[in-house]
Amino acid sequence: MLEQLKCLIQFQILEDKKSRLIRSYEETPKRLAELLKEFEQFEAEYLAKKAEYEHAKKMHRSLEQEISDLESKILRSKQRMNEVKTNKEYTAILKEIEDLKKEIGVKEDGTLEFMDRIEVLSRELRTLEAEVDKRKKRLDEDKRALELENAQMSGRLEQIEALQQKVREKLDPDLLKRSESLLEKRSGVAVAPVESGVCKVCNLNIPPQKFIELQRDETIHQCPHCHRFIYWPGHEGYCFQGDDLENI
Repeated sequence: MLEQLKCLIQFQILEDKKSRLIRSYEETPKRLAELLKEFEQFEAEYLAKKAEYEHAKKMHRSLEQEISDLESKILRSKQRMNEVKTNKEYTAILKEIEDLKKEIGVKEDGTLEFMDRIEVLSRELRTLEAEVDKRKKRLDEDKRALELENAQMSGRLEQIEALQQKVREKLDPDLLKRSESLLEKRSGVAVAPVESGVCKVCNLNIPPQKFIELQRDETIHQCPHCHRFIYWPGHEGYCFQGDDLENI
């Protein structure tokens, strides 16, 4: 087994882990924004319903005031009846009172409709208020969970970078430089396994003779197509478990 190739593979595995962690870490603000947006949309529905409820109460109060004003007009009209001197004036006041009563009747119907609407809205609001509180608590819990997850990922990133530094110290400077160059130019992948004569990253066949040499494990090879370092996973020494990397 080639110790330098083993280090290259370890470095790549750690780089893959780090890349996944960074993507998850960077996704957290987006996930938080989505949770907040979902809550705000529901809260907006609740606030719209509450505004409708307040408007209904305002209209109900307005109608009640209008009815009170009309009743006052009727009272004044009745008082004027004692002062009229002709039948024509008396009849006119009676008609005026009758018209006012009809108007009161219409407005009383309106108050009943608003009372029914207020009652319905009141029930809906109680349900929505409970749901808003429930969702707000869940949002706070989710935010705390994501913040804790982010803190844990940050700590894990530091551990991985510390492990990578140990591998760097073992790698030949030239190999390290070439590996880091490949990581930058090849989408974060500098090392690839070869199975059945195929590079498993670029998915192209390598020459049969090169595959035979790769299996002999006598020197470090690169894919003739993507130029990544390659290895044959048939060598057990190049197959790592998660715990193996913690003891570098």
